[in-house]
Amino acid sequence: MYSMHRPLVLALLPILTLGCKSHSSRDAEPARVTGEGAVASPALINTYWKLVELGGKAVTVADNQREPYIVLRPDPKQVNGSGGCNRLFGSYETSGVSLTFGGIGATKMACASGMETEAAFLPVLGRIARWRIAGQQLELSDSTGALLARFEARAMK
Repeated sequence: MYSMHRPLVLALLPILTLGCKSHSSRDAEPARVTGEGAVASPALINTYWKLVELGGKAVTVADNQREPYIVLRPDPKQVNGSGGCNRLFGSYETSGVSLTFGGIGATKMACASGMETEAAFLPVLGRIARWRIAGQQLELSDSTGALLARFEARAMK
């Protein structure tokens, strides 16, 4: 019986091992939650990135206000999130350390707080050219290397 199944197993082996391919790049590997909302080895893609700094200034969130954040989804390459009041959406392209956003749009609700952050945040996305992950933080810079925004990895909400 063993000898009859061996050719079948050998024929299926290449197919079975396709699913075992490991990811060597942190830009595509999904983030893992470690407790207290922290994320172990955050990746660019499929991580909830909370905006913590914009234009060199700390971003604060008022009570009952949405926090500004982005999540990059792999297929299709879409970005979703919030500017602090409205939901944002668009597309992105990445290659190595380069990152660009396109077709960024947002809903148009008025909020009691958070509008100033959102008004500054959305235009910055159009200026992003590079990304870098340092520990739990994602740093987005322009083409000259100037830091435009800093995010912190959070557990997916």
